[in-house]
Amino acid sequence: MQTSIRRAAFGLLLTAVTAAASAQTEYSRRVTGSMEVSAAGQVLTYTMQPAGAPAIDQSLGNLVESWRFNPPSGGKTLRVEFSLTLMRPSLEERTYTLKRVEFFPQGVQPAARGAGPDEQAYCRQADAAPRGDVICPAILPADPALAAMPISAEAYIALRKTDSGAEAVLESLYLYGPQNGKLLNRALNLGKQQFAPAALAWANKNALALLQGRDHFLTRVEFVQANNTLPWRRQEKVQADAADWLTDAVRAKTVYVSQGGLELQ
Repeated sequence: MQTSIRRAAFGLLLTAVTAAASAQTEYSRRVTGSMEVSAAGQVLTYTMQPAGAPAIDQSLGNLVESWRFNPPSGGKTLRVEFSLTLMRPSLEERTYTLKRVEFFPQGVQPAARGAGPDEQAYCRQADAAPRGDVICPAILPADPALAAMPISAEAYIALRKTDSGAEAVLESLYLYGPQNGKLLNRALNLGKQQFAPAALAWANKNALALLQGRDHFLTRVEFVQANNTLPWRRQEKVQADAADWLTDAVRAKTVYVSQGGLELQ
């Protein structure tokens, strides 16, 4: 089951097309859960929030049961919280893309934390030396035209380590807002012009803290101007530019993100 889901998740190739042709309505949802991982790295038990579609719930259950981890340190059973981000092309569609999974082992201190009051000066300083212990917040683009539209954005950014430092590319960008397709379509070009560089700036600022010595990492950031609280959030995808190193193999490695050292085998 895990193999078939990965094929669905990574079978889409980024292509250079016009913004008008690249708009694609998708629906996203985050599903949370928890599990007990044995000392051998097997999932013993789990509970998970329903996705609202029986076929998807069954598929996700099969996926969680199939996970095998490197044995946790200490030789003890470990409780782990997890969050799955799903995408599907319509509310009737049973197939979905697994966009990102995050693991949060209990009792593990994260290597990087959100910036506190003492770090705000560092976050505002563009030329400050990179830090690996602090993640600065995202900053909404200062654009009056964009601010006049109740449009928000969710961006996924791929990072890689190079000899000259970290490199970030926009993996994908989604716009969402009130359930008004015409408004979203009008905002696509402006949204990409403003939200895409803001997302990359955020990723570059925090690259050292996000990578933590990894060769690759997939992160996400959200710019919220208008809430959308529907269980499956309607979004318009804005086509991102292609990157030759962002291959299916890299996507497969980075879609599962550990926030505390637990790694899939």
